[in-house]
Amino acid sequence: MWENFFGYVIDFERSVRLFSWHHYMLIGFAILAIFLPLQFSKNIYNSEYERKIRNIAFIWLLILEIIYHVHNWYNGVFSLPLHICSFAVIMNLALLKTNSQRIFEYVFFFGVLGGFMALMVPFSYGFPYYNIRYHHFILIHMTIIMIPLYYYRAYKFRVTRRATYKTFVMALLVAPVIYNLNLVLSTVSGDTVVNYWFITHIPEHVERIFGNHVLYLGVLVSLIYIAHMVLYKLSNRSSGAFQDVTD
Repeated sequence: MWENFFGYVIDFERSVRLFSWHHYMLIGFAILAIFLPLQFSKNIYNSEYERKIRNIAFIWLLILEIIYHVHNWYNGVFSLPLHICSFAVIMNLALLKTNSQRIFEYVFFFGVLGGFMALMVPFSYGFPYYNIRYHHFILIHMTIIMIPLYYYRAYKFRVTRRATYKTFVMALLVAPVIYNLNLVLSTVSGDTVVNYWFITHIPEHVERIFGNHVLYLGVLVSLIYIAHMVLYKLSNRSSGAFQDVTD
């Protein structure tokens, strides 16, 4: 039992697949990760334990990120914190320690969009429900959604249109670096599936939809831009969706 839970077990029949009950459950967790901070952030902010709670969140998120890489390296799988959600983790950790509005502008998009998209269109590498990585996938992506939404709700941090474009452009500038780094790391590690940001290769779970790599990248960039603008609009409307959840 413990060997299966902590081991590197791959079982696609019992893992998250698109439009399976696992997938619908993760969609539910994505919605929950949005609702919870919008519902309870003010209570936490007004609590005398607010700083301790932020410190606990910092330790919790750091442990989750360490578990991911330790689990990979222990089982002989090449791993570096270069995925979009790893970027979001690092930014969230910095935000929790600094309460910086400037950091928030990046975390809001990398965390909320990265975590939400990961749960809505999951790619969990075939880890089954009886393995630690199945549950880790859910917890870490929920956390990187909840922290920036806490700052949005409790600290009333907001993103400007300029910050929205700046974050999108930054992602476009970093993407070619990640693309080529994937090629280098694939050669160095001997692992041909190094695919940080899922841009060097089409992920297996959507390969049937996109047969052409250029088409896949074009759709991916377009969806990310649209998602940025939708999130910006929702979060800045005077009667926006985020404000109306609990008011």
